[in-house]
Amino acid sequence: MAQIFQNIAITGASSGLGRALAIAYAHPGTTLHFAGRDSTRLAETAATCTALGATVTQTTLDVTDKTGSETWIKSCAPLDLVIANAGISIGPGEQNFETPENIRALIATNITGVFNTVLPAIDLMRAQPPTETGQKGRIAIIGSIAGLMALPISPTYSATKAFLDTWVTATTRSAARENIGLTLVRPGFIRTPMTAINPYTMPGIMEADDAARLIRAGLAAGRTHITFPWWLALIARLSRLAPPAMFDKLKRKPPG
Repeated sequence: MAQIFQNIAITGASSGLGRALAIAYAHPGTTLHFAGRDSTRLAETAATCTALGATVTQTTLDVTDKTGSETWIKSCAPLDLVIANAGISIGPGEQNFETPENIRALIATNITGVFNTVLPAIDLMRAQPPTETGQKGRIAIIGSIAGLMALPISPTYSATKAFLDTWVTATTRSAARENIGLTLVRPGFIRTPMTAINPYTMPGIMEADDAARLIRAGLAAGRTHITFPWWLALIARLSRLAPPAMFDKLKRKPPG
């Protein structure tokens, strides 16, 4: 039975994939709760979704704010679906991108910020009664195919996504025993402001709306892992089997 989500919270909904997901779920009978750092763009997303018939709330929030994130999640109850989408990327499009400050910022947002959303959501769903499908709710975490390989062009970004990949994969079964669904989303390159800085060719890049449709279909089917495009994920997995010397040669080549 396909899962139907009517009360949804999305972080990073002000632009990119988060905005596309918000619009994909906007229809009459759905209540959407948005959080993002840019209040102006968040309001634009909210207006678009309201025009499509959804009931919308918006909160200006940085997910690195632990207390603020917990308060926001609790204020959205009850929730059928939480999408921890907020994240940042700092790559070779920016000079000296692997600075100590940038490394800490990536970890603070892409790992700590994600769990500032996910852990309160788990607590909230534990206390909720199960729906007709038997589940108390589903939590989707936006990872990346970059989490499947150590990209020399974005070392810390890859590491943060690998952390999420490992945690979700290891936690899915225990969460299911509590009737909470966990889903890891591993997209490839998506055309968003985040990828606009990349000065190299991005194979298989797709529009955010197309990615949102794939994610929505996978979540409705109750999938624990949603990965696309499949061929890029296969290349990423095979790269982990390559001899270190071969990968070292790749590291010495310029991006692209």
